[in-house]
Amino acid sequence: MERRFGHRPDRRTLIKIAAGILLAPATTGILFADPSPAFIIRNKYSPYNRKLPQRQSTKFIILHTTEGAETGSLNKVRREGLANYFVSKSGVVYRIIDKRKIAKHTGRSMWDNLTTIDNYSIGIEVVGYHNKDITDAQYDALHELLRQLQSLYDIPDDNVLTHSMVAYGNPNRWHSYKHRGRKRCGMIFAQPEVRARLGLESQPDHDPDVKAGRLKNADKKLAAFLFPKVPKPVLAASSGSPTPPPTGKIGIPDESNVINSSNTAWEIAREQYNHPSTLYTFPNGTKKSGDQISNWAMIPAGTRVTLNEIADEHFEGFLEIGKDGDTVEELAGEYYASSTTIYFFPDGYIRTGAELRETKAGRGLLKNPPRKTMVLIGYIYGGRVKASRPAANIAGRKWNYPSTYYRYPDGKILSGDDINPKKIPPNTFVFFQQ
Repeated sequence: MERRFGHRPDRRTLIKIAAGILLAPATTGILFADPSPAFIIRNKYSPYNRKLPQRQSTKFIILHTTEGAETGSLNKVRREGLANYFVSKSGVVYRIIDKRKIAKHTGRSMWDNLTTIDNYSIGIEVVGYHNKDITDAQYDALHELLRQLQSLYDIPDDNVLTHSMVAYGNPNRWHSYKHRGRKRCGMIFAQPEVRARLGLESQPDHDPDVKAGRLKNADKKLAAFLFPKVPKPVLAASSGSPTPPPTGKIGIPDESNVINSSNTAWEIAREQYNHPSTLYTFPNGTKKSGDQISNWAMIPAGTRVTLNEIADEHFEGFLEIGKDGDTVEELAGEYYASSTTIYFFPDGYIRTGAELRETKAGRGLLKNPPRKTMVLIGYIYGGRVKASRPAANIAGRKWNYPSTYYRYPDGKILSGDDINPKKIPPNTFVFFQQ
């Protein structure tokens, strides 16, 4: 066999090899001196790291802001597996979920007609707030982390996105359609000056799903910030000339957490408006959590809204009649009678919207659904697990995805990452995303 010596790999190959070594799970401590001598990455893996499946492909990097203090945010992100990486204020980077695996960080999300962006992306949680600048140490660490990951996975600058770009909301009492504007998370990373400091020389100039009519824009101010028509001129990071650091709110649209005629609970809290951790303080001093309020039209002007820190991110998730809305149209909008909208009635009856529409009794349930009816939107009703039909035969490679749900015969519901495939009871129902 002929052996060849002296073959010299090209620059891209060398970068990939280096990035793979530097980001490997066993690596800790200071990694190398060029270009960031203080780049430190450490292991702080989530208990979910061993359970979560590997992605089939990696197309995006999604940037998040914790919206809360470092210690509490890190503990929650680690405990629940809410990111692949976590960037502290000091610039230390922590590995939370292996870079090859699906972390639970974008929830209900879409970009360019791909849904559940977790399945295609690496999530990076950065300590800070969507409307405030990050520290110099975070700029340096995030710049280097992005450089390595982009090189390793061939991710272009235009595919380094913010959570606010990809998150979308289902129909609710304020919007009868699927809509952008569900999250402000990470929006600072859409600012051209910020991207330049991170070595990102380009960014998307429009929302492909709004443009194609798959979603509607529910927040024009946010959209204008995320996709500026005329980006401010910035110096390319490769030029060697530093860009002056942004300060203050970095052009963030004006925000208020006080309800008035034009600033609703949804405008302030978005999808967390009725969450138990969202606190409403009325002008008379009375306080109620989001799940204690039923008449949203009667909230008085001057009510102050206090949000929880880093919020749980679920996938399409379950909506509930009587809690998230009183009618199927409020919960599912125009999709209420679709074959991919699934109803779980309190007595254990499960049917798709399309099945209910076909019978008189079913149409009656759609018209007057019982309270506590649960609804899944955008899901396939896979059927029952049997000895001859295991979960992997029903949902394919999605059988253990966090976005896949299992309803046991006793009514208990578990997600795919909590399932032991050897212990799934017969007649368990499987529901997975389109």
